Amino acid sequence: MRVGLLIALGALWTVACGTGSASIAAESTERATAEPVAESPPAPPEGPLGRLESRLLGATPEERARLEEERKRVSAAAAAFGTDPTAIIGYYQLVYGHSTFTNNLRTDTATATVQLPITPNWVFRVNMPYAWADLDQPRGFNKNGTGDMTIRTGGRLYSSDNVALFIGTDASFPTASETQLGTGKYTIGPGGALAVPLARVRSLLAVLAQDFNSVGGDPSRATLHYTQVQSTLNTIWTERWWSSAIVTWDLDWENRRKTTMNLQGEIGHRFDDHWNVFAGPGVGVMGRNTFLGLDWTMQAGVRWVFKTPLIPEKFFKTPLGPAADSR
Repeated sequence: MRVGLLIALGALWTVACGTGSASIAAESTERATAEPVAESPPAPPEGPLGRLESRLLGATPEERARLEEERKRVSAAAAAFGTDPTAIIGYYQLVYGHSTFTNNLRTDTATATVQLPITPNWVFRVNMPYAWADLDQPRGFNKNGTGDMTIRTGGRLYSSDNVALFIGTDASFPTASETQLGTGKYTIGPGGALAVPLARVRSLLAVLAQDFNSVGGDPSRATLHYTQVQSTLNTIWTERWWSSAIVTWDLDWENRRKTTMNLQGEIGHRFDDHWNVFAGPGVGVMGRNTFLGLDWTMQAGVRWVFKTPLIPEKFFKTPLGPAADSR
């Protein structure tokens, strides 16, 4: 009898232990399912391209989010200042400039500019200068009058938080009232502009490249063909102040491929949502004796910026245009 009792107690203990172990295992499995395992942070990019991406876009999700917001802020501020060549904005601008050249030519120029955003992705600009020119040398001259009118038209083909691309063309017309104040030629200058916001340095890097050719005009005047590349680092210091460092490089294909390089600085201030003022000096670095080179220059201007296009975006969302709006 004692042996039977001991066998019964042993069987009950074995069943109890097995049931408890199964319950503990089930509870552990449920807990593991209910509590997700924390994901390890992504490994930093490797190689030169990876390090460059990490430097530009950020190495962690928090840094990427912060830099993305800063890129948006830089792009929006440059558009509001009127310093982004890819931005589809409008403005009215008046610039006064005084320039001296190595051949003793001095010019004072007042240039009026009107830029109109025709659609949210297409812009049209007109520049009209009035110049005073004094050539202090034998057979010199002292003239004043209108210069050659130039226009620009083009559109923004691509835009994201990281880069914007503008494609268009410039054209000039021989509207100068005096021979010495213009080229005497019709010219066309197709090209494009690229803008990249650099969040870590609070700046917009813009590169504008164009190739100019004369396509008619006075046959006695020199034929024109030159390539121009202009790089600008536009730094946004505050919501009201900015500065720009501008390098302009020219290659004159008609004059034994002579090159010209001019440097210009600019500082500007934004008073409100529309009014901006700016000023800065410039100096010739290379090829100062060419027709595109200079000795030194000083410029100052005022710009009134607006953003509303002449043809609103809603026009392109309905087949009948604005008239289809039920309001």
